[in-house]
Amino acid sequence: MLPGQTLALFVLLTLLAACGPLNRADKAPETSVLGPDPEIAKLEDPSDIAPDESALRPADSIPTGLVGPKRTIAGLGDPGQPGLWLETPLVKNQGPGRIALASGGGSVAVTLLPVAGETTAGSRLSLDAMRQLGAPLTELVEIIVTPGA
Repeated sequence: MLPGQTLALFVLLTLLAACGPLNRADKAPETSVLGPDPEIAKLEDPSDIAPDESALRPADSIPTGLVGPKRTIAGLGDPGQPGLWLETPLVKNQGPGRIALASGGGSVAVTLLPVAGETTAGSRLSLDAMRQLGAPLTELVEIIVTPGA
């Protein structure tokens, strides 16, 4: 083999080795056509997770189902619906709450209204609540939602 060919072969082998499977912890678990790996499914079983102490409080002390402050991204809701409210998938039942801009400023007492969706989905804020917070009406804002008021 010539020296140039040896170098080319070395570079090619190095590139091939770099293209191999990655063993990264943040890589999504692979599934087969038969379904997810049973070992992974076992790890995701909710019964394996110990509840935190806040989950042990009586249900009537948390009327909305939201425990502690949570963050959500909110946009303007139906401007024809008056009042101070937040439609959010963070709550399971209607109830009082308080919202504040994550960037700082005051807070506003609102009615928390449940909507279907993942808890990571966005929320909709009333026109009156956005005005009281001083939030821009045409933008999405990050807010902190706290149950009770």
